[in-house]
Formats: sequence, structure tokens, C-alpha cells
Amino acid sequence: MTDPWLSVLMPVYDGATTLPRTLASLKGQCDGVEILAVVQQSRDGSRSLLEGAARHLPLRIIDAPESRNWMRNTNIALAEARAPLASMLHQDDLWRPGRAIALRKRSAEHPEARLWVHAADYINADDRIIGRAAPPFGRKAALVDSETAVTRLLVQNTIPLPAAMFRRDDALQGGGLDEDLWYTADWDLWLRLARLGPLSWAPDPLAAFRIHSSSLTMTGSRDGADFRRQLSIPVDRHITALPAPRAREVEPLARLSNELNACLAGAYHGSASGCWRTAARIVMLGPARWRPFFAYTNIINRLRPRLRLRGQG
Repeated sequence: MTDPWLSVLMPVYDGATTLPRTLASLKGQCDGVEILAVVQQSRDGSRSLLEGAARHLPLRIIDAPESRNWMRNTNIALAEARAPLASMLHQDDLWRPGRAIALRKRSAEHPEARLWVHAADYINADDRIIGRAAPPFGRKAALVDSETAVTRLLVQNTIPLPAAMFRRDDALQGGGLDEDLWYTADWDLWLRLARLGPLSWAPDPLAAFRIHSSSLTMTGSRDGADFRRQLSIPVDRHITALPAPRAREVEPLARLSNELNACLAGAYHGSASGCWRTAARIVMLGPARWRPFFAYTNIINRLRPRLRLRGQG
């Protein structure tokens, strides 16, 4: 391949259970696409799976035995990428048929965008759909202005990691992913990119985001103090991007959303201490602010699949 238009950034670590399905979802969608798989000292045969897939996919394997997290692996892939556009795909997520064609079409329709986003399915360990992730940008495809995108994304990261595409140079100029943010590195990146220009939105579920009890986002939230710190950093960094009047409106919603997320994580791990205070604060928002709070947090759509997963466990 001489000139790929899209680079797929794939960090890999002990992913043999789901990696074959992830790679299979890319088949037939790689015209002008390169896949960069960065392998972090896997012990379960993941590299052999990638070697086999490289026979029929435009896949390049990069060994990173000294790497320690998915953010570093992604940054390595980002630095090696050759295409002007990039998208992240983790070893347990999926592309839906037609994603590459749809993204290429959207990039031509909205060349001024700095972030292209679509909906995604939530799936369980067996690939069964258990919900839908739909960021609060409307039911129709649209070009969303920067201030609106930042406002809504500050309250909650509603963009699943495999449901976005961005300019490689924009990500590199901002330093790539923050390697200290194991939980919110993608949120921080989305906000940074949305600050640069408009966001192109499409409501079609063109990817699938897997939720399972052993994922880092589920196990890592056991440390409540670190989880709260992870949540606070993107808001601290990006609230100043908004005009002062808008920031004063949005910041309380963003802080309360983080408090709600911490409460729900604690409850998932068996400790609901303080959740009554969070509930009281939500009630005190009043009717006028309930609508944007629940819309921007997308809390019902995010909570439902996790409750289903817990019920299945």
C-alpha cells in the first residue's frame, strides 16, 4: 500500500479471546486502510494470531515489550501511522460492516471537521447487543460546532473509543494520548480535538464496544480515589475552552456527572457510600437543568447495559 487514507491504531495485550473476532470485523473494509498492531509482551498467543491475520489484512505488527499500558501502545502506533486520518480499535471491540466506506464518505462531506463520530452498540462477551451508545448530538447526521461539542462532551464522555476518527496530525500536535490517564485518555483527546473545530456526527452504529467484567474500565474503578482523579482531570483541563458564561453553566453539571460516575462505580464494587448525597444534588438541579443533565450524561443508555451484564454474571 502506498498512500493509505486511514490508519487503525490497535494496542494488543493478551487479547487472544476476542482478537480473532476483532480482526474478522475488518475483513473486506481495508481498501486504503492500514492496521498498526502494537503488541505489549502478550503471553497468550496474541502475536501468532496477528501473524496469521497479516496474511490477508494490511496489518503491521510492532513489538513493544517495554510498554506498560494501552495509551503508550496507541501512541507508538500513532507515531508510526502513515495515513492523514486515524481511528482506534481495541482488541475486544468490533467494526460493523460498511464502517470504512461510511467514514470516508463523511470525511469528504465534512472536510472541515476535526473529529468524526458515530453511534455504537454495546455488546457482551458473546457479541450479543445489550445497549446502544449514542452521544447527545441528535437523531440525524449533522456538523456540530466546536462550542456545542465541547459543552456536551465536558459533562460526560459519551463517545465509545472505536466510534471516532480524527486527524493524525491534530492528535500528534497535542502530544497524543496522556499516558497517565488509564480511564480518561480518550475523553481528554476528544475534548482536545473538539476544541480545534467542528465535530461530524452520524447516528448509525458503525462499531461495537464490548463491556465485560474483566475490562480495565470495570476493574480499575475499584480504586475510588484514583477513579475520581481520572474523572476530574479532563474537566479541569478543558472547561476554560468555553466562554465564561457557558462555563459557569456547564461546570456544575460536569462535576456532578463525575460524582455520579464515581458513585455508580462504587456501587458496582459493593460500596454505595455517599450516593444519597449525589441523588440529592441531582434533585436540587431543578426541572430546568434535569433535561440537559440527563441528555448530556446519557446515563440511562450507559447504565442499562451494565445492569444487564451484572444480571448475566
